Amino acid sequence: LVQSAQGDSLVSIMLPTIHEVDLFRCFHPVFFHIQMLWELVLLGEALVVMAPSPAESSDTVLALVSCVAPLRYCSDFRPYFTIHDSEFKEYTTRTQAPPSVILGVTNPFFAKTLQHWPHIIRIGDMKQAGEMAKQMKIKKLKNLKTLDSKPGVYTAYKPYLNKDEEIIKQLQKKHSEVEAVDLVLKLKDKLSQAEREQLPVRPGTLSKLREHIQAVILVLPEDLQGILHQPLPP
Repeated sequence: LVQSAQGDSLVSIMLPTIHEVDLFRCFHPVFFHIQMLWELVLLGEALVVMAPSPAESSDTVLALVSCVAPLRYCSDFRPYFTIHDSEFKEYTTRTQAPPSVILGVTNPFFAKTLQHWPHIIRIGDMKQAGEMAKQMKIKKLKNLKTLDSKPGVYTAYKPYLNKDEEIIKQLQKKHSEVEAVDLVLKLKDKLSQAEREQLPVRPGTLSKLREHIQAVILVLPEDLQGILHQPLPP
C-alpha cells in the first residue's frame, strides 16, 4: 500500500505486487492477443497460465494483473498454484463454473484437470524466445492435450473490442527502441571499460565501435537521443 499526493490530499493506491515484471517478455509468446487478454483480466474472467517453470508462471500471472493498471484487479490470483493448495478440489471440480481467479501452474497434471476452464494461456520457455511469434489465431480448448501443447491462447471467447493493429505496432516499435537503448548503454560501458583498463584492443576497432554507437543513436527518436547522445571518451 502506497500513498500518492494528488492536489492537497493523499490517495491510497494498492499495488498488485512490488515485484516489477517485464510485461513484453512475459507476453512475448501471446503478444498478438494482448488486447484480448487485457479484456479478460478487466472482466475478471477465470484464467489459467500454464508455464514450464514457477518463475515464468508467477511472472506471467503478475503481468496479467498489472496490465489493467491504473485500475485495480479486484479478483484473486495465484502466481504459482499446486496440487497441494487447499483450493485444489474447488478449482478442479467440473460440477460448478470456475471462480474469478488467475492461476499459474506448471504441473502437467493440470493440463487435464483444468481443461474445462474457459481461458488457458500456454507459455513456452521465455529464455528460448526468439522472434515474435507469428501464430495469431486463437486455439480451441479441445486442442490442449498436455502441457507440451504449443504456446498460445486457448479459448472460445469473442472479444467485445476490435483488435487495434496500430496499438500492436506502437508497442512493437517502443520495445525495439528500448532494446536499442539497452544495446547502446552496454556498448558504451564496454567501450569505457576497454579504454579504462587498457584492454588489448586495437585503436581502429575502438574507433569503429564509436561510429557504430553514434549511428544507432541517430536513428532513435530525439528524446532518446538526448539521453544517449553524450560525448564518448576520446
